[in-house]
Amino acid sequence: MISSVPIATIQNMLQETFHRSNWVISRPLYGQQKECYIAKTDALTVFLKFDNGCSLEVLQRLADLGVAPRILSTGNIEGRRYILQEYLTGQHPGWRWFADHLPLLAQVTRRYHTDHQLKQLLAGPTPVEYREQIESELTQLELQMTSLKLDTKLTATLDTVFAELKQQASQLHPIPLAPVHNDPNGANIFLTGDSLVLVDWDEILLSDPMRDASQWLGWYVPQDRWSVFAKDHGFHLDQSLHSRIFWWSARASFANVLWHIAHNYDYEVFLHDCIAALQRTIVPHRVFRDDT
Repeated sequence: MISSVPIATIQNMLQETFHRSNWVISRPLYGQQKECYIAKTDALTVFLKFDNGCSLEVLQRLADLGVAPRILSTGNIEGRRYILQEYLTGQHPGWRWFADHLPLLAQVTRRYHTDHQLKQLLAGPTPVEYREQIESELTQLELQMTSLKLDTKLTATLDTVFAELKQQASQLHPIPLAPVHNDPNGANIFLTGDSLVLVDWDEILLSDPMRDASQWLGWYVPQDRWSVFAKDHGFHLDQSLHSRIFWWSARASFANVLWHIAHNYDYEVFLHDCIAALQRTIVPHRVFRDDT
């Protein structure tokens, strides 16, 4: 396990970078599983993150697109890479926000989904095809599922749900992959004035654009409103798109089921969502946050 960088060392780096002293450093409310800090002094507040899994070039492009915080400085401390970003002030959206702001959500999402430069930065030497990625997703989920110690009843339930997820995956219509946010929950979205910015881009990848959009649509937006998002994004809401929204929403919910079981948390709401998505009866409700 990599040890944390001493606070005094971080304070010295901040003083040298910004020529300001008396830095107060604290951990953010969210993102406790990663080493990141909020640093304040006088009238300046910055966000400091270590070991970002995303390349600096990708983060810079996201910032240029206006969908991620601006980068203020980068460097290394004790062999650890760090990135200093602007500290965002604003609100996280409640679950009802999404259905009421679909044009804005679609426009921001389209900005990074369709950016050719960002796609080139994320593409490896051997491009991954759509079917190949779906198979990889299913393999990872199956490995996670089989690693859990479950009772017989729950094992049978998850086996049945996973079999349906796998069967429906074979019917998805392949499309070109696009840059997507891998954890697009409301805690990673900041509303500042009339703009929307996403954070925690560590696991950005090329995938089906419904990988992130489906989590908003499936969990928070009534099905009869999906056409609003599709129109402003530039999608045609046909049967193929419907199938991808349902499948990726089910996949995300199933992954949440496995994570919650592994951490001894209540998983029932996500299992219900997964089954509803597979049955195409999913309806919006609260998932992550108890707000209105």
